[in-house]
Amino acid sequence: MRELDPLISEYRHEKKRPREAEALLILRKVASLVKPIMRQRAWRVGALCEFYPQQRNLLGLNVNSGQKICLRLRYPSDQQQFLPIEEVVDTMLHELSHNVIGPHNQQFHALWNQLRDEHEELARKGYTGEGFLSQGKRLGGQRIPLDEARRQARAAAEQRRVLAKNSGKKLGGTRVLRGTDIRKLRADAAQRRIEVTQGCASGTDRSIELAEEASHGFRTQAEEDDANERAIMEAFIELIQEEEREKYESSYAPPSQENPAGPRAKSSPPPTASDIPPAISESLPGLPKEAPSSNRNKTVDLTADNSSYETPWICPMCTLENPSTFLCCDVCAAERPPPTNTLSTSTPDQNSTQPVRSESRNSKKRPLSFDRKEEKHTNPGDPFVFKNRTRALDTLKSLDRGVDKKPLGWVCISCSSFMESQWWTCSCCGTMKPSS
Repeated sequence: MRELDPLISEYRHEKKRPREAEALLILRKVASLVKPIMRQRAWRVGALCEFYPQQRNLLGLNVNSGQKICLRLRYPSDQQQFLPIEEVVDTMLHELSHNVIGPHNQQFHALWNQLRDEHEELARKGYTGEGFLSQGKRLGGQRIPLDEARRQARAAAEQRRVLAKNSGKKLGGTRVLRGTDIRKLRADAAQRRIEVTQGCASGTDRSIELAEEASHGFRTQAEEDDANERAIMEAFIELIQEEEREKYESSYAPPSQENPAGPRAKSSPPPTASDIPPAISESLPGLPKEAPSSNRNKTVDLTADNSSYETPWICPMCTLENPSTFLCCDVCAAERPPPTNTLSTSTPDQNSTQPVRSESRNSKKRPLSFDRKEEKHTNPGDPFVFKNRTRALDTLKSLDRGVDKKPLGWVCISCSSFMESQWWTCSCCGTMKPSS
């Protein structure tokens, strides 16, 4: 059963390019994957187009808040090879965010993050696009009740959860192998976000020219949305909203046309002076963060010099020089010690009752040494000392010293067979060893 409610009116692909039928199929697939997200916010797209600009880094374009969205489907170096579907979907979510927000500001990134989260949740629950549910089963021709659609959606979500349990697989990517550098994975994700943002031609001087080039593609009128498929979409949307309601509790606000960012509209932090995108700032551990409200009343030493945190530091355990943004050693994972110049104490107020360490006590502290013998006798209260590591090293040394230096075995005087020390007689001839 069909209904007159298409979210995307038409598709345009470049018929002169190789594998043009697959290009149209990719456009339909991308549209199908993001339709539940669009339906929550009552978004419409006039035309979803393929474009292949000469500028190699361009990935997407949004014209007049959704009148036309253009996506790069092929690699710049080889037009016969298509980009991964997840990268195209990510670009589509980026361009959909431009339906309501033009500049790449903090509110835009909050909305983009919300769309990304919803897309990942849909995939985790088994939604693979219109017309297919979970393992590629076509829906029936008759219109199904909404309760049955909810049941099928929950069954698909439960089956997907069981199959994905303990799989260790990142959605939209390959399995994370043992020994993979997690820091590199996060850096790659941040780099991908930068590439999509820089590859967006929306609002640029060439946007009109690029939109005209995409208008020459072959037009395909979009089919009317199926009522059963819409019921399935709504069922999956309800599942996502239930989880987000449990996550945000009373502060939860469902996404809508008036509030497209949903719960992230309130939880997103205010813009900073540097205007760093949230995904980039989260991936850099050295960026300072605002202190919690419970710590705002604590006394802050404004005379302390924090410039030492901006320079590379040497690990006290393995002597590796680490970048200033690393909070732990890249080799041994030892925590970064505070710089010595930040330990100076100011003169306390006479009316203050809070205990303060004196300068004479601090002057008696021994500097951190790389010699294990000196490290063994270091004061346990010294904040520079890694007590657990030192204690473990001392225990291993004591065990090694307590082991008697015994021979590994003995040679039989009769048949010259080698026997381990724990055996008293030869296993070949039965001769007893001469001494213990």
